[in-house]
Amino acid sequence: MGGSKDYRYLEHMTDAEIEASGKTMDEAFENAGRAVENLMVDLSSVKPRETREVQREEKDLGALLYDWIETLIAFQDDEGLLFSQFNCEISKSSTGKFLLRAKLSGEKFDPEKHEQKTAIKAPTFHNMKISHGRSHVTLRFLVDL
Repeated sequence: MGGSKDYRYLEHMTDAEIEASGKTMDEAFENAGRAVENLMVDLSSVKPRETREVQREEKDLGALLYDWIETLIAFQDDEGLLFSQFNCEISKSSTGKFLLRAKLSGEKFDPEKHEQKTAIKAPTFHNMKISHGRSHVTLRFLVDL
């Protein structure tokens, strides 16, 4: 799938509801990242000029997804960084918590190059759903605009 559009925006009155999917949890988290970034700017205009690595650990997958989305928003808010390439690896730590290791590539926001679409304030736990079967994972979550 990598690089294909495995996310969609669902109808919601005031916020943005996103559904991201993948064959694995790693791929679903990557597609969630793409969906969030594409909500802010046209993803195709973001070139992989800078790389960041992040590591997050949470008690459950819902908290990890929330932390992941919050991290992407913080990069944009704090450093003006947008990402177009995502490599996520999710595992269980020795303490039984869920661990996310991600490598992100993108560039700083440039108003001459990137048309800003929507400002995202924060993720939310409201209506968050994580469904996974043998060969398919679906993440559904809201972001506050």
